[in-house]
Amino acid sequence: MTTDKETAAHLDPATAASVLTDLVREDRIEVRIWRTRVENLFSTALLASFGITAFFLGKVVQPSVEQLRAITLLFDCGLMAVTTVFFFRVRSDLVELRKAQGYRQDLLNSAVNGKIREFQPFNYPPGTQPVMNDTDLIWLFVLSLGLILAKMLAVTLYPAIFLTFIQAH
Repeated sequence: MTTDKETAAHLDPATAASVLTDLVREDRIEVRIWRTRVENLFSTALLASFGITAFFLGKVVQPSVEQLRAITLLFDCGLMAVTTVFFFRVRSDLVELRKAQGYRQDLLNSAVNGKIREFQPFNYPPGTQPVMNDTDLIWLFVLSLGLILAKMLAVTLYPAIFLTFIQAH
């Protein structure tokens, strides 16, 4: 009697190619989903930072210089911390997903060529490198945090200018 592991390890190349095609397709969909979530986080964090500052500046009762400074520091530092933790947590998942995707793509190429030796689509070997690095997400991360930081510094270092400008209009 054969076990499921033995059966899975010795599939014919056509069946293995079909299974691997579905797995690679699922990997690509999952990568797109996670990339979209990260990109949405960056844009939402940036809009939230500017929106909260605009809300406090546009209130009928103007905050004092110290209140504006404290609110801006508290909110923007918290927002940058949450964004940073989320990004690095998701980035490690994306790296692992890209490794699995590359390994499965190599297995698929072997199956199509009829040279598949062992069918193990869920256990990629140690030392496998990701097929893509997603460096554009790092640039988006740095850019969004840089803009939030620049806005935070401008409002906390020169709050009187912002309050005077709002009062004049």
